[in-house]
Amino acid sequence: MNKPRNRIGVLSLGAAAVGFLLVTLQPWIPLDRLILFNGLSLKHLLAAFFDASLVGALADWFAVTALFKNPLGVKLPHTDILAKNKDSIADAVPRFLAGFLSEQKISAELGRVDYGAKVAELLGRAEVRGELHAFLRERIVLLLPDGSGPQDAGTNGFSGLVDRVFSFLAEKTDPTALLVRILQWALRENLHETAISGAAELLRKAVEENRDRLVSILTPMIKQNSGWQGLFVGRRVVERLLDGIKEELGHIRAAPTHEVRRLLATSFTSYVAKLAGESPDPGGERARLALKMRKVLLDESARSTAAKLLAALLERFRKDLLLPESLSLQALEHLEEEIRIRLIKDEALRLRVNREIGGIISSFISRSRLVESVSGYLASLLRQTDEREFVGRIEDAVWNDLQYIRVNGAVVGGLVGLVLAVLSAFL
Repeated sequence: MNKPRNRIGVLSLGAAAVGFLLVTLQPWIPLDRLILFNGLSLKHLLAAFFDASLVGALADWFAVTALFKNPLGVKLPHTDILAKNKDSIADAVPRFLAGFLSEQKISAELGRVDYGAKVAELLGRAEVRGELHAFLRERIVLLLPDGSGPQDAGTNGFSGLVDRVFSFLAEKTDPTALLVRILQWALRENLHETAISGAAELLRKAVEENRDRLVSILTPMIKQNSGWQGLFVGRRVVERLLDGIKEELGHIRAAPTHEVRRLLATSFTSYVAKLAGESPDPGGERARLALKMRKVLLDESARSTAAKLLAALLERFRKDLLLPESLSLQALEHLEEEIRIRLIKDEALRLRVNREIGGIISSFISRSRLVESVSGYLASLLRQTDEREFVGRIEDAVWNDLQYIRVNGAVVGGLVGLVLAVLSAFL
């Protein structure tokens, strides 16, 4: 929609013209007899003002009009400037943008953005999380197989992918080194602590939800394997045992200093250090692991099992997403809340996130030559635009501001006329 155009420039030109005519032609007031000083009459002073004002207004009207069209339709040199130079302006767009959007300036500007704070803010808004979950539910369900085909259709669909991934890992990479880097990253980010908490909570919920079934299964097993002491084991004993296990799992989840939790965390840290060569490995654990991993990656039955497992997991994942109370989305919401809290409280993590995201965006813009592509597209679009439409769009955008240039021409011209008239009288 075009902005409404003001006519203040036309009014200033009209006012200058009317003033000039009144001072020059009006017969009623003897302005030439009103002497101010040194022979300078009021008529001379007003005439000097309106003469210069009219000249200034006409000059600025011509200059502004010459940008967009031929004044009064007369084709003169150096008029209709924008239309005549449309292609040159289009070609200058890439150079103009490149000057402001160099790789160094983009990197510096991206480095000032606090991406971590923005992510935390978005994750703290329930409507944003709801939209994200709805989008993931809709898209993932469409992408995953629905399991309505033959029984092995899903497995066959993933077997080729699994074969390529396993072959690449076995032949092109050191799978043990890759695993070590993943475990070291998990250790740096304290993901093992999160995993221990999550596993303890899952086990606690499983015990709580399946308490009666577990009692029915465990009671005869304990009685059978306890010899004569099984005579003293009944359902109540097993129930109390499960209640104690459930309570202890809650303590493991909540208390970072719990003995079992510390034991698991220490064992994981020691195992990673041994695999990474940071501590003695007298048993050759790394070598044995490398041999086992390569053997598994090259084994056909392992590949087939992995394809079946992947198909089954994705099918189960798909069915879970279709449930109103999806466990996957609940887990995702819990993860989002953990990330939000860490981004707010951990300044070092937020700085790393800002640095990594800024680097990724900057690298993408640089390698994809995004600025050059966009500016080239804009230049091509401007070249194809009709001259009059091109000029009309620019005129609509700047018309009102240009009218004040014409007003300034009339006012400044009139003031200069007054100053010159006064100086002439003094001199």
